Amino acid sequence: MIRLILAALALFGPGSVLAQDAAFLAAMREDVERLELDSNTARGEALQGMLEQRGIAFTLETFEIVPPPGYPRSVGTNVVVTLGDGARDIVVGGHYDAAWLANGRLSRGAIDNAGSAVILTRLAETLLTEPLNHRLRVVFFDMEEIGLIGSRRYVETHADDDIAALINLDVNGYGDTVFYGPIANQQGGLMHRSIESACGAAMLECVAFERYPASDYLSFQRAGIPVLSLAVLPAAEVEELRVSLNGTPEQRRSLGLPTILGRIHSPDDTSAHIDPAGMALTLRATLELVRVLDR
Repeated sequence: MIRLILAALALFGPGSVLAQDAAFLAAMREDVERLELDSNTARGEALQGMLEQRGIAFTLETFEIVPPPGYPRSVGTNVVVTLGDGARDIVVGGHYDAAWLANGRLSRGAIDNAGSAVILTRLAETLLTEPLNHRLRVVFFDMEEIGLIGSRRYVETHADDDIAALINLDVNGYGDTVFYGPIANQQGGLMHRSIESACGAAMLECVAFERYPASDYLSFQRAGIPVLSLAVLPAAEVEELRVSLNGTPEQRRSLGLPTILGRIHSPDDTSAHIDPAGMALTLRATLELVRVLDR
């Protein structure tokens, strides 16, 4: 609880009014609920509406695919916000599409990944008037759930851009512990140093993962771009996931399915589980990470 209060003070400022802080958090929850729709096309349109309401300009990058059997769309859309005009890019992204379930219906996709999409809208809004040394691209990827297609197409389309780093947000709906990765082969490198500095500035004790769940960061990593993915969960769930990915074979066998992996990609991934105070922790860590990388 103390860590949550300190992080809130860092985010909103020591002179902020509690009612204003509560309103900020409530509005993030409401925006997650606005994305709990029955199609990914509708989710994209709702996201664009949120950006328009906040005065955030964006462009649409569409792409065509041969859809997998049973998938209802052949055209995807990445939503791209551009801030600043530096020679090098920092990309901060996360997918907005939800997973199709075995019952033929769309997951509500609140934790995976509406929470991250809403955080990115607040990140873009916060940085609208902040001087930047880099060009910042805030990208809402489509079609992550069917093979990281939106992020892969973004990397292909922007192959001539000088991308300094990618920060990816995935699974940011509730919790008190920010964790990040992968840091395998990155210890002491740019992203590892930067996130340690950012978490210190945000007054957060972030947890590092050597190996990390698959997400859109892989599209950038495969192109040789420095990457880091951030998420938030309760400390106990972070440890479950860490062991499932980084533990010994004996630890993994005794663990069972981590709680979060049983919740996402299921009918239980709803806004009933959303805790915007946890989302605010990821927002603060991401803001600080952008500022560190932008120096």
